[in-house]
Amino acid sequence: MRSLIQRAGIRLASTKTPSQYSSTLCLPKTDFPLRSNPEETAAKYLKLCTDDLYAWQKENLPKDSLFVLHDGPPYANGNLHIGHALNRILKDIILRYQVLQRNRVSFIPGWDCHGLPIELKALQGGEAPVKGKKGSQTISDVAAKPKMRPLEIRAAARKWADNAVAKQMASMREWGAMAEYQNHYRTMHLRYELNQLDVFKKMVKKGLIYRQFKPVYWSPSSKTALAEAELEYNEDHKSKAVYVKFPVTQLGDLEGIDGINKDALSALIWTTTPWTLPSNQAVAFNPEMDYTVVNTPNHGQLLVAEARLEALLPLLPEGTTTTSISIPGTALLRSAYAHPLLPNKPPSPFLGGDHVTSDSGTGLVHTAPGHGMEDYLACRSRGIETFSPVDDEGKFTSEALDGQLIGMSVQHEGNKAVVEMLKSKDVLLHESTYKHKYPYDWRTKQPIILRATAQWFADLTGIKDDSLNALDSVQMIPEVGRSRLTAFVKSRAEWCISRQRAWGVPIPVLYNAETDEALLTDTNIDHIVSILKERGMDAWWSETDDEVFVAPEYRKEGQKWRRGYETMDVWFDSGTSWGVVEDQVGKRDRKPVADLYLEGSDQHRGWFQSSLLTHIAASNATTPVAPFSTVLTHGFVLDQKNRKMSKSVGNVVDPNVIIKGGTDKNKEPRLGVDVLRLWVASSEFTKDISIGKEILGHVTEGVRKMRTTARFLLGNLNDWDGKEVAYDELTLIDKFALLRLSKIEKEIRENYEQFAFNKATHSLLSYTNADLSAFYFDVVKDRLYADAPNSLSRRSVQTVLYHILRVYLAALSPLIPTFAEEVWANAGKTINPDSNSIFQVGWCETRKEWDVASLAKDYEMLADVRTSVGLAVEKARKNKHIRTALQAEVELVVENGSQAETFLKKYADELSCLFITSGANITTELKHAEGWEEKETLNVLGNQVLAVVRQASREKCVRCWVYSAESEGGICKRCNSVVH
Repeated sequence: MRSLIQRAGIRLASTKTPSQYSSTLCLPKTDFPLRSNPEETAAKYLKLCTDDLYAWQKENLPKDSLFVLHDGPPYANGNLHIGHALNRILKDIILRYQVLQRNRVSFIPGWDCHGLPIELKALQGGEAPVKGKKGSQTISDVAAKPKMRPLEIRAAARKWADNAVAKQMASMREWGAMAEYQNHYRTMHLRYELNQLDVFKKMVKKGLIYRQFKPVYWSPSSKTALAEAELEYNEDHKSKAVYVKFPVTQLGDLEGIDGINKDALSALIWTTTPWTLPSNQAVAFNPEMDYTVVNTPNHGQLLVAEARLEALLPLLPEGTTTTSISIPGTALLRSAYAHPLLPNKPPSPFLGGDHVTSDSGTGLVHTAPGHGMEDYLACRSRGIETFSPVDDEGKFTSEALDGQLIGMSVQHEGNKAVVEMLKSKDVLLHESTYKHKYPYDWRTKQPIILRATAQWFADLTGIKDDSLNALDSVQMIPEVGRSRLTAFVKSRAEWCISRQRAWGVPIPVLYNAETDEALLTDTNIDHIVSILKERGMDAWWSETDDEVFVAPEYRKEGQKWRRGYETMDVWFDSGTSWGVVEDQVGKRDRKPVADLYLEGSDQHRGWFQSSLLTHIAASNATTPVAPFSTVLTHGFVLDQKNRKMSKSVGNVVDPNVIIKGGTDKNKEPRLGVDVLRLWVASSEFTKDISIGKEILGHVTEGVRKMRTTARFLLGNLNDWDGKEVAYDELTLIDKFALLRLSKIEKEIRENYEQFAFNKATHSLLSYTNADLSAFYFDVVKDRLYADAPNSLSRRSVQTVLYHILRVYLAALSPLIPTFAEEVWANAGKTINPDSNSIFQVGWCETRKEWDVASLAKDYEMLADVRTSVGLAVEKARKNKHIRTALQAEVELVVENGSQAETFLKKYADELSCLFITSGANITTELKHAEGWEEKETLNVLGNQVLAVVRQASREKCVRCWVYSAESEGGICKRCNSVVH
């Protein structure tokens, strides 16, 4: 019996309760274990609160209250990591709260299945991923293997993606994430791909798709064009920077300026990409800037910007002198120069441009329209040819410097070779290593280049205003996301959507075999789609006759067409996923496709943006709307020291190890899904968040306290008959408990509405510790265990415990649903008569009658009084006068007729219960008694009150242990009436 009392939380003294009274105590009884078995819990309750619950809510909750959370598809490549767990669990918490609010939810999980990483897996035969690190495979390594045909690549890639989806879906289910798994989408599903082509066709019809030979971000390591969203920037990239002189051969308006030596004048340029010099077509200057000439000992006269002179002089040869010559930028308009490495090339022009600044360089910019967007735009308007002698692998072609560099990598030996040529021609004045921010391929982690190729683009200028206007009605959480997304949309004029890969959705275009003219019309796209719908997407590669894809109206005798094999950017793939929602849920009248998009903060430049742009582009509405009502973003997961996770550092945290434990269970114990989910819920996820052993230890303790609380509630409600005591009949302490419950329910509900799950978790744990464990549970144990089973006082407590249990489970069930289901399954039939799931019962709102303002003030004052009395009791313990508070009684000395006296006498009958002492008395005069005393002074309503703690004046009741018996070894009046 002693162990039962200990588990119930009753304080034990050395004296045992006589056995004849043991059976008369109402001790808690429950089968709910104090420690969970994660595997058993998952086996019993996981399916109930995921697949079964999703099906139930879809069938039983009203359709007109539908809440749509659209899933940004994770990449189907390998196992899920802790960041995925953060994302998926956050989504699940939101969905579960909506179900509790009696709203039907739609959450169709998806997977992004196309793209380079999976294609590389296919090319490698499923080996380790390509990475840009020493000792790992590169694209060249893969290319060196026996070449696979496109259909072989596609079959292998599809198999890899299928396997990855199966693994990832299993992990999501283990995390307790409910979803419409049976209707999930994959971007490689034919139905999805056909919808994507329909969006593309609408953009073609609006004139938003075009082909152009122009510079694009090109990844030599991936051998494909990239969009801005596929780049990441290395802040510590090192480039070879050179200062090169270009001999001026035609002075133009410089002719006749005093001091200029027409036979020795050169323009000095600076570049961090020497490999682009063979493609030079012009030198740009700023017409608004002034230029000057310096004299050098061995390199003649150099033309530079006046504003750059001070920075340049230390870099120029010793003996360089300045001149007083000042030349307006406009004077360079009719000048021309000779290419320093191509002496037989006709003179090239100087071009005016406001992109030239005095922030760096020389004020004169080497211009290669095949390798820079600003260069391209400056040259295009003047009819200057775009020249780019670089192939798909980033190597020079035979066109570069008359074949002298053929086959050399522009980023490595080719770059060095150009620098050596400059030295040999005596045109290199200075070289150095320059550290700066530079774009890298986000997949291979290798630097990219700008290279002119014929690519397909989406024109964004025509939809930019509609896109920005649509964002005005979107809620952004956190609000900083609005400026990020807006900035990305504003900065883009076009979107390079073509990729040179086999694994993807083909751009449905044919080219005239003779003229290379593109056939891209909505009519021919419809024709192509009709064939692909019947034969599958692989038909684009398997069909031997190109003419099959030419609509009858475009077939002419003698005219031949050939297919283009470019595929679409994967951001276009995932960006059209809103079509899945429209397809399965239906269009929503005057509402966006989805109520919520929730992804990482990096998706402002990725999925959020591509979804917005494709949706606006495909819309026929007069005032297009965004595909989302709210955009919510989370940060990234760091280790406990706020470092980025890395396998090489050894700080990677695997969510499945948290749940199941690692190989060494002593080092990596099995914590269960409740700990993983509560870690997510307790984190301020809109920022970067941390995880580690210490953090998980705190979370584990939180779960333990919740289990202890649930066990107390279930154990003391085991014999409740389900009949509530009317509010007016409750004790004041019980009313206090309901008042606090009402406040915490409203607080947590508001937290959920604002997606502030960390605040909801904090409120719940604080309520568990401060309001329940340290207060209410503590003060009502005596009534629960020692009062008569059917007494009003005990049933009053049980009524309150029932309401606490209902609100408590509703509040925590979105966070740790299997735990909530386990508690609910262990509740008695009077509490859970016929519901299989706590979620079917719905949220539990508290009653208005509990929220009494005057009680709230009284509660705060009594809490202060209890604290002061507790301090005095603690003094008595430290001085070894007593071991437990029940060995003491309290005397509160107040001023006669004071407000404090009136207030305290209102609660006189419940003070000893509140203090958990064997007596409490209110007096206006301090009574002197023999023995020890401990005192504390406090203020109540502006009046001084003295709390005096003394030894209890009666004997210990051997049944309830309250010092209220008349004789030693006897029982008190209360217990006597219960027993007899």
